[in-house]
Amino acid sequence: MTLRRRRLDGQLSSPQSVSTSGSEAIGYEWIDNQDAFNDLVSLALPAKRIAVDTEFHRERTYWPRVALLQIAIEENIFLVDPLEVDLEPLSAVLDSDVIWVMHASSQDLEVLERACGVIPRYLFDTQIAAGFVGMSTPSLASLVERYVGHRLPKGDRLTDWFERPLRPTQRDYAASDVRYLFDLHDRLIADLEQRGRLTWATNESDPRNWYTKPTLPVELAWTRIKEARHLRGQARCVASVLAEWRERTAQNKDLPTRFILSDLALVGVAQRAPKNSQDLKGVRGLDGRYMKDRAAEEILSVVADGLIRASEDVPTLGIEEGPKLDKELRAAVSLVSAWVSQVAKDEALDPALLATRADIIDLLRGSEKARLSEGWRADLVGSRIQDLVTGRAAVAFDPRGGLVLEPRFQREN
Repeated sequence: MTLRRRRLDGQLSSPQSVSTSGSEAIGYEWIDNQDAFNDLVSLALPAKRIAVDTEFHRERTYWPRVALLQIAIEENIFLVDPLEVDLEPLSAVLDSDVIWVMHASSQDLEVLERACGVIPRYLFDTQIAAGFVGMSTPSLASLVERYVGHRLPKGDRLTDWFERPLRPTQRDYAASDVRYLFDLHDRLIADLEQRGRLTWATNESDPRNWYTKPTLPVELAWTRIKEARHLRGQARCVASVLAEWRERTAQNKDLPTRFILSDLALVGVAQRAPKNSQDLKGVRGLDGRYMKDRAAEEILSVVADGLIRASEDVPTLGIEEGPKLDKELRAAVSLVSAWVSQVAKDEALDPALLATRADIIDLLRGSEKARLSEGWRADLVGSRIQDLVTGRAAVAFDPRGGLVLEPRFQREN
């Protein structure tokens, strides 16, 4: 019985089953036509929550290409073939009150946004939530083993998800990625409620608080090239326009940037600033493919544009407007970092979730957007850091508990 029939008569049929080596069978339904997928969307819209994962590749493309979408609704698992199905109708579920339960969702959100134009309004990320119970960026397998007591099947890291038909082991592995997400959701919520941290985890999972498009503006593409950041003068100017041209070309052709021009070749061209094709031949990292299909002419034209660019016109990441970190406080960064790590250990929190070094610097320099100046982070460490750097408190070593923050009594003048 198809998904369409099940929705009409209100009864669920037995889904397909795939046997997992060494484990119980996993049931799922394979969706590879638009009508069935549209019915799946209708089934998801009134649900309180759905569990979602994606499989994608981007090794040979600029944009991630989704190869499989896994969705669990109540006890039912669906594997959707995006090679046959337009995923855009799923935008209605993304923009609804349905809670999306996902694990390590940042790259999946990029895939969903590209396919559907939006990201979930309500998200519970089990990896983020696990950071509030002391687990540091755990894998899905480690979470399932801890909370459910089940070992997930090992998958082939290099599997080709565009293979059709997918092998039974591939489908089984994909279905297992969403099979236990509801169990994790329930058990993490119970654990977080017991610790009084459910609100913290819920707010932290909200993609509006952390998700940004992973691509930099093309004008800043040069800042991702380590060697280019060390260039000065005209070489930096040429590198900036070359990187921008490479990024736009890669986007338009949907190819990895290295297929357009390698980092080594880009920096080599920027340093040499070739004037003709003969000069190009001597650049390290440039081989014959860059001399075909007018590629050499394009590179030389871009170099010419870079040579007339002024250094002050090269776009940079810059620093957020606001006061710079006082010289006197620079030494405090390491001390504060050590104490924050101790707090994370004492509170059973992922240290990276509590505060990064950049977060500490933002707070010390008075940034208006400092994460440590608001919310649970401010309550836990932000205000106490201010006590430390203003002399109202001091860090001491306690053999029984590591670093501790103690009040400091100042003498009156």
